[in-house]
Amino acid sequence: MGPLEHLTGLARTAEEVGFDSIALPDSLFYMEKQAADYPYTPDGSRMWNAETPWVDPLIAAASMGAATSTLRFYTNVMKLGSRNPLLLARQVGSVANLTNNRFGFGVGIGWAPEEFEWCGVPFAKRGARVDEMIDVLKLVLGGG
Repeated sequence: MGPLEHLTGLARTAEEVGFDSIALPDSLFYMEKQAADYPYTPDGSRMWNAETPWVDPLIAAASMGAATSTLRFYTNVMKLGSRNPLLLARQVGSVANLTNNRFGFGVGIGWAPEEFEWCGVPFAKRGARVDEMIDVLKLVLGGG
């Protein structure tokens, strides 16, 4: 959630000073008004605003992975429910290959009804959808 032009330099410096990994946050967009409170702060407010720079965590991992040789990258966490599982499996597999398998895929369900609605996915069925997506991702990434 920092300046995008600093990502590769940050990764190189983290590697040079002995960090093992970098965790990358995920958010699809900033909605002006949210229907649900953000579940990870005491007052339900978000820790970012409309001007906070975001890059897709898979793209950030690929970019920073190209600038480093030992640092690992993790999604913290990628919101599955609003995404297409086959396209996501291809992206995750690509990042794993581009980083020489220095990528860990942390997943979550997602908390914002707007992200689901704007992606054409029913919010109410997100749990079952994520369960199925995890099965699909495992099959596709495992060669099935």
